[in-house]
Formats: sequence, C-alpha cells, structure tokens
Amino acid sequence: MTAHAIRHYGRIVRHFVATRALEVGALQASPFIGIFLGGYRIEHGGVAAPILLLLGSCALTAHIFVFNDWAGYESDLRAPQRSPHVFSRHGISRGEVAGASAALLVLAAVAFAAVGLPALLIGTAIAALGFLYSASPVLGKSTPVAASLNHLAGGTLHFLLGYTLARDPDATGLMIGLFFGLVFAAGHLNQEVRDYDDDRLTGIRTNAVVFGCRPAFVASVVTFTTAYALLTALAAFGILPALLRWSPIAWLLHLAWSAQALARGLRFETAVWMQQRYRWLFALIGLVMLAGQFDASSGIGALPRP
Repeated sequence: MTAHAIRHYGRIVRHFVATRALEVGALQASPFIGIFLGGYRIEHGGVAAPILLLLGSCALTAHIFVFNDWAGYESDLRAPQRSPHVFSRHGISRGEVAGASAALLVLAAVAFAAVGLPALLIGTAIAALGFLYSASPVLGKSTPVAASLNHLAGGTLHFLLGYTLARDPDATGLMIGLFFGLVFAAGHLNQEVRDYDDDRLTGIRTNAVVFGCRPAFVASVVTFTTAYALLTALAAFGILPALLRWSPIAWLLHLAWSAQALARGLRFETAVWMQQRYRWLFALIGLVMLAGQFDASSGIGALPRP
C-alpha cells in the first residue's frame, strides 16, 4: 500500500471518528453493563471474550451509522445542519463509504463468531434492524411509530448482546433490556425533535415531522417515564440495586428539564440541551447498576449463575 493510499484511508477514518465516535462510544454502555449484569466474571472467564464482544459491538454500531450516512447521502446534502458533515465534502466517495460499512460489518461478524453463537445471532438481528431503519421505505426512518419500535427492539437486543455472554436469555435479561430499549427509543424521539427542520426539508417523515415537535417531545417524555417506572420496579423486586428505588427523584428532575425545554421552545438547541442533561442522568444510573453488581445486598449477586 502506497503512502498516498494510507493517507487517503486515514482521512476516511478521521472523518467518521470526528462525526460518529462519540455516539458509537456512548452506545457501548448498554452491552458493557449487560456483560456484568449477566453474571460474567473476569476472574473466571478472562478478558478475551468481553473484549471481542465489545470490539464487535463497536464495529457493528459504527457500521450502522456509516451505512445510514451512505443511504441518506442525497438527503443529507440538502439538509443545512447535516450538509457540512457529509463525507463527499471531505474528499470521500460514496463507494469508499460503502466499502467501509461492509468492512465494519465483516469485522463485527468475525468478532461475534469468535465469542459464540448467541452473540452472532443477536448481532445479526441488530444489523438487520439497522438495515431496515436506513433503507426500508416501509419500516425505516420515514415510517412514524415503526421507527421507534425499531429503536425499542434494537436497544433491548444491544443490552442482551452483553448479557448473553455468560447466560442464556431469560425474563430478567429481557426486562432489564427493555429498560435500555425504552431509553434508546425515547432518546431518539428527542433527536427527531432536534432534526425536525432538516428532516422536514428533505422529506424524511419522522414522528416529529408527521405529528409535530411537541407531540414527539411529549412521546419522548412518556417513554422515558415508562423507563423510570420499570427501573424502579426492577429495583423494588431486588433485580437491580436497591439505590435505584430512588429513581423517581431522577424522573422528577427529568420532568423539570422537560418543562424548561417546552418553555424555551422546541428548537435544535433546546433538544441538544435536553439530550446533554438526560445522558448524564442515565450515565449515573448505569454506574449504580455496575456498582450494585459487586454488592451482595443489591440482589444481583443472588441471581442464579449460569
């Protein structure tokens, strides 16, 4: 490979790292937490399996984002907020993006296959949901409600990707996974409010475009509320740390921020302001989940080992 080719591929990597790395990294919290809530113990199983699983998860998530950029190329060029970040404006061709997307998918498949059949099957299901979201005219991002159900399923499966490293899928895993799915779906509804102007201009029929920003934002708050209620119930039944029984306090804070957002007006900046705040809340909740894993009084240690 020539020095010119190395520089060129380096530019492709740098572009997608700059535009997508933060989102890809943030989404790995779900399978990472799932690994430990599923009962995996590094002292018994070693570090190779979780590292491979997280590598595959990062590659799969990056593939979904890159494929979405490839599929939405023409509409993104017409969108004022997204246009400056379109890959073609940075000297990258659409064919190269397709190649990068395929390479990431292959890398994810190899990593999951090395981990085991459950990871490969769940990873395949997540990839299929990503394809439908970006490319399907019926079940994709231009189909209100269906797109949110896609995110609900994808978020749940992403948690189970980590959870099934040490145990088979069970009711406990599905319930905790549903919490992550609800948070993912609710967060994306807020994102649709953020992207309303661009999506309306380019004809992408999101929930916010079809029903309006206010109904979509309220649907986001209701979905978040359902997630908080499920989280509180899981803590009350001893499935998650007892400290999370106080989740209604976080919910009240979330409601207060939502009221402020409505008062500010549902614009791009407001949705970003809201996103920054609830992400910190759920980061704290995730840390409590992990801390409780090593506390026998939390109840998680009492779950049957696989």
